Amino acid sequence: MTNTIRIATAAYPLDGLETWTDYAAKQIAWVREAANAGADLLVFPEYGRMDLAALSGDAGDLEASLHAAHALAEDADALMADLAQGYGVHILCPSGPVFDEGSDRPVNRTWLIGPDGPLDPTDKQVMTRFERETWNVVPGDPLQVIDTPLGKIGVLICYDSEFPLLGRALIEQGAEILLIPSCTDTLRGYHRVRIAAQ
Repeated sequence: MTNTIRIATAAYPLDGLETWTDYAAKQIAWVREAANAGADLLVFPEYGRMDLAALSGDAGDLEASLHAAHALAEDADALMADLAQGYGVHILCPSGPVFDEGSDRPVNRTWLIGPDGPLDPTDKQVMTRFERETWNVVPGDPLQVIDTPLGKIGVLICYDSEFPLLGRALIEQGAEILLIPSCTDTLRGYHRVRIAAQ
């Protein structure tokens, strides 16, 4: 593990983007700003990938938006891989819905990508009521620690941070850094995740 790591976190809004070029320009601008400020590790928010739903015109339809964001997930991750390589940084990508082969319901997944390419994905384990009851998002693969040149990294996506045994399991696997990308609609939700992360 290096002695000092500079981490940049992105608290950016979902925008009504119209084209892939718009989406790519947004990601490039955020990565460029963080990298130029000296960041080694960039953390994007939970469900940041839902920007992609707007490109299909399906952002207003909840079920269609899940499929629309999934349809461009590989392209979005490839863009981030190019940026990680180009700027020599590690990026925790915006999470979003992924329909694994053979599954009719999505998981909420993020990828950690390094300068040498994709490392490992992390899936959310515990769904909020909205995810569970409205979107029917399902838990994904078990949590695992990701070994990187920056150290051993564990990821808890938002609500997962409120269940201490998940964090403990990552620490027991050797995690030195816990990243907690989140998406909350209220100040109360923000503070709930912040306190849980502490």
